[in-house]
Amino acid sequence: MVILIYGKDTYRSKERLNELKEEYKLKNESGINERFLDGKNLTFEDLKNEVLGLSFFNEKKLIIIENAFSNKSLKEDIKEKGKGFLDSENIILFYEKDKLLKSDILYSFIRKKALIEEFDFLGEADLKKWIKEEVLKLNGKIADKAVHLLFEYIGNDLWRQKNEIHKLVSYKNKEEINEDDVNLLVNVQAETNIFNTVDAIAEKNKERAIKLIKNHLDKGESVFGILAMIANQFKNMMIVKTAGNYKETSLHPFVARKSFYQSEKFSLDDLKRIYGKILQIDSGIKTGKVDEGIAIETLILEI
Repeated sequence: MVILIYGKDTYRSKERLNELKEEYKLKNESGINERFLDGKNLTFEDLKNEVLGLSFFNEKKLIIIENAFSNKSLKEDIKEKGKGFLDSENIILFYEKDKLLKSDILYSFIRKKALIEEFDFLGEADLKKWIKEEVLKLNGKIADKAVHLLFEYIGNDLWRQKNEIHKLVSYKNKEEINEDDVNLLVNVQAETNIFNTVDAIAEKNKERAIKLIKNHLDKGESVFGILAMIANQFKNMMIVKTAGNYKETSLHPFVARKSFYQSEKFSLDDLKRIYGKILQIDSGIKTGKVDEGIAIETLILEI
C-alpha cells in the first residue's frame, strides 16, 4: 500500500501523519516495524531492501519516506524498477512539506494506486472555523471579532495559531476571548518593529541595527525572544524567496509583502547563511559558549 501526504499546510499534514502512525501502532502492538527514511540521500537499493525485507512477527511495516521528491535519481529508479512497491503488503508513506507538481515522475507513477492527500492552506472561512474548533477543544470560548483578529494577525501559520490559542484560553480561564485579549497577548507590534532591525542589517548599517536591538531590550524583551523574531523574519524571507509568488505563502499578507521586498536585498545563499548563524548563536547561548549579554551585537557584527 502506498500513501502520499503533502502540501504547504505542514501543521495539518503532520497531524494526519501522526494519525496514521497511531492507527498503525494500534493494529501492530509491537510497534517495532515503523521505519523512517530520509529520501534526500536514499538509494533505490536501500529502499528496496527495506520494503522487501522480512519484518518481526510477520507484521506489516510502516515505512515513512520524507523528501523523496527532491531525489531525482531515486524517483527515476522507482519509476523504472519499483512496480512491485505499488502492490506491497507493507505501508509505504511518502511525506512532503510542500506542494508537488502532478507532472512529477514519482507522483505520476504512484497516483493510480496510491492514497493521496494534499493539505493546502485553508481559505478564510475554513481557517476561522478551524480557530473556533481549536478553542472549543480546549473548552474555551471566543468572540467572532477575536477570531477575525487572529486570522488577520497570524494567517495560515497554524503552528503559531495553536500556540496563541493555548495562551489565550489559559489567560481567560473559560471566559470568552475578545478583541482586547488578542491585542494584549498576541505580540504583533514587536514583530512589526523587527522589520526595521532587519532593514538595518540589509543596509549593512550595523550601528543602527545594534541601536534598534537595544531598544527592544530596553522594552523588556528577552535576548531569546529577539533572536527568535529575527530568525523568523529571515525564515519568512527564505519562504517568499523560493515561493515564486509571495501571495501563495501561509504568511499574513502584510508580513508576506514586507518579507518579499526585504528579501530582494539578499541572495538566497546569504539568507541561509545568516539564518544558520542565528541558530548557531542561539545554541551557543543555551550551551554557555556565547555570552547572552553580547550575543546579538556579536551576530550583527558577524553578518
